[in-house]
Amino acid sequence: MSMTLTLCAARAAWAQPDFQAVLLAELQREGALMQPLQRAMARGSHALTDDVGLMVLQRSENADSLRVKVGLSYFSIEPGCACEADPTPMSELPEYAEMLVEIRRADGAATLQLLGD
Repeated sequence: MSMTLTLCAARAAWAQPDFQAVLLAELQREGALMQPLQRAMARGSHALTDDVGLMVLQRSENADSLRVKVGLSYFSIEPGCACEADPTPMSELPEYAEMLVEIRRADGAATLQLLGD
């Protein structure tokens, strides 16, 4: 699974100490996390994207692009039927995924690729 979007703020912050936070904020603002996190789930049936942790695992660059491998920690849920007598509590289940983000230097166009997919 891969998708494309524009990550100009992350491109500008590449050499800054806050790159990790800028990248996560921009991915969330663009709504780019729901599809890959939903697809990467191992335990639940619905990914929660409001409390995602992002960790940079690996970075590289060349003349044309910036590449970063990230680990994403998040939660999913396995909702019950939402009936009054439903005995199934809706608890959050921990999930983890790794993704490769490649950002083109020229214009900030980015490709996201879920790893292990």
